[in-house]
Amino acid sequence: MRVTGHGLSVDAPGGWEARIFRRAGAGPVLHVATFALHPRDGDFGAAATGRMGADAVFAALLEYRGDARIRPGVGLFEPIGRPQPATHDFRADQLQVTRPGQYGWQRFYTEDGRACCVYAVITPVRRPAARLVAELARVLASVRSGNGHRDG
Repeated sequence: MRVTGHGLSVDAPGGWEARIFRRAGAGPVLHVATFALHPRDGDFGAAATGRMGADAVFAALLEYRGDARIRPGVGLFEPIGRPQPATHDFRADQLQVTRPGQYGWQRFYTEDGRACCVYAVITPVRRPAARLVAELARVLASVRSGNGHRDG
């Protein structure tokens, strides 16, 4: 299912849920997960990740508004292009909120002149982490941004 909003779109496979929202004065936020998403969650999905079960995947993709501190292509946002997750990059010390059995991955980057961040959490139990990360990589590769995302 294709989910669109605020100039972003993503292909959410069967069994996945996606939502795109924007808070006043902020850039768009995309949440995608293999479970039901919380309707009023934080940008990095603290409520959602707190409810993750076994073999679940969650990801947030955020666009930051540029200002004197946040400049696309500079500092934290120097890497160009959306990164793709690799299994070895998921670690417990990458989590926003540390929880047993969860592994996180976070990267800041610039895409199409916009400062962005991708944050993901997996909970491998019965399914190998590599399989969960491969599914996540396919979903993230389907994300598209278009004109109008700043005004959406």
